[in-house]
Amino acid sequence: WLITLCVLTVSAACSSAPVSEPPQAEPSAETSEQPAAEEAPAEEPAAETVAAADETPCAGGVIKDDGSVETGYGYVPSAKMGQYVQRFHSDEFPSAEMDKVCVCLLRSRNDSDIDFEIVFYGDAGGRPARQPYAAVTSTATEVPKGVPDAGRFYEVDVSGVTLPAGSSYIGVRWDPSASTFFFVCTDQGEATDWVDVYSMEDRAPVWTNVKDSRDPIFKPHRSILVRAVAAEPKPE
Repeated sequence: WLITLCVLTVSAACSSAPVSEPPQAEPSAETSEQPAAEEAPAEEPAAETVAAADETPCAGGVIKDDGSVETGYGYVPSAKMGQYVQRFHSDEFPSAEMDKVCVCLLRSRNDSDIDFEIVFYGDAGGRPARQPYAAVTSTATEVPKGVPDAGRFYEVDVSGVTLPAGSSYIGVRWDPSASTFFFVCTDQGEATDWVDVYSMEDRAPVWTNVKDSRDPIFKPHRSILVRAVAAEPKPE
């Protein structure tokens, strides 16, 4: 597959997943191809509007980034569904019952609000399954513009979602044709451990690991700023 990305600072052709990144000032549009359109998720809680989290977002949870924002991944407006998910493991959490997910978002154009979903996928042979086992709908308001503002975390209540044993892929999904030029914040700090992040959009039915992309924007990838917190185990 030929895929075009939309990045905040760079635009290029990549391998098989549609990806994009947010611009340092004003990102240039690109096109991407990757994941196929998905059916309705297994779970879809009622929509809610979430405000930016205070201080350390999802403190005490599983955090795979160093808090810095070097760029962001997104999609061009020709995509009707785009998503980025990050690998987590059930052993990293104190319980299987989820509490909240924090996602950092950026934008590069004038629209400042975005409807999105926090999605949860199980593992299928070392990559995300075809369909999510849960999805929680939310709205982020007053998303900051450009990398210089370092993005903003939005906290989403995902209580009621239960992680299966083993790997899960947790991330964000939205409609780039309706909410244009939004991006999930990305950590490219050399001291951060690499975390597998996968991309998929409606025009290609295959998950792509960003490490398999030929686009140079992904070469310094370390993680996306998606954090998760589980509820404390119930006393026996």
